[in-house]
Amino acid sequence: MTPTSTPTTTRPTQTDRHTPLFDLSQALPIASSADSPAALTEAMLPRIRDSFWLLVSSNSVIEAQHAQAVSMILERAIPSGVSVALDLDWQPQRWGLPPQAPPSAEVLRRVQPLAWSAQLIRCSREEAEAFFGSADPVRVHRHDSLPQRPAVLIRADSGALDWCIGGRQGSLEASMLQDHDLFLTRLLDNLSSHPELLGNAGPGLDAVADPDGMAEQLLSAALAGSAPLSDG
Repeated sequence: MTPTSTPTTTRPTQTDRHTPLFDLSQALPIASSADSPAALTEAMLPRIRDSFWLLVSSNSVIEAQHAQAVSMILERAIPSGVSVALDLDWQPQRWGLPPQAPPSAEVLRRVQPLAWSAQLIRCSREEAEAFFGSADPVRVHRHDSLPQRPAVLIRADSGALDWCIGGRQGSLEASMLQDHDLFLTRLLDNLSSHPELLGNAGPGLDAVADPDGMAEQLLSAALAGSAPLSDG
């Protein structure tokens, strides 16, 4: 079921947070299986609130207990200004489905709150078609089920990337993206320092005040190669 109201957040800058990213998809699998959803929420919430981005994936809600915890975390983290990044990472076998299977109705139901809350979505062309009915990043960006009008990054089989951020669109060639995961980490880090680049005044409106700045951040993330993130 689609929520009836749009979550409102005031995006902080990275200087307001100690860390740019909390990866919930990595934290949940190592959390204690004996902990209740409420206990998991309380344990993780301080670190999440201290981060600009909360990174989630479809795998974050495979377990019913984890799905409940994620729901609680979203309800409490978003009003405090945490931004949600969804890396779909669709893996049918982990849901007990055959390889290459599309998401079931139950999968879509569990993932929908993540997509609804997201300020950024990263997926493959196949995932975009399966979850949003289109591999066009602009159409996904304006999808009725995504009230945040998220930034959208769609990876082609060739390794190229089509994107729509803040109402603008473009592409990055495969030769510029040797490591897509590192690119995502770098881009989220960059955007935490430049949250204005995520802005969008509404469907069909070009609302990015600094397109050159956005291009600079995309290229910076792409050209990072395999170098580790600096501690500074």
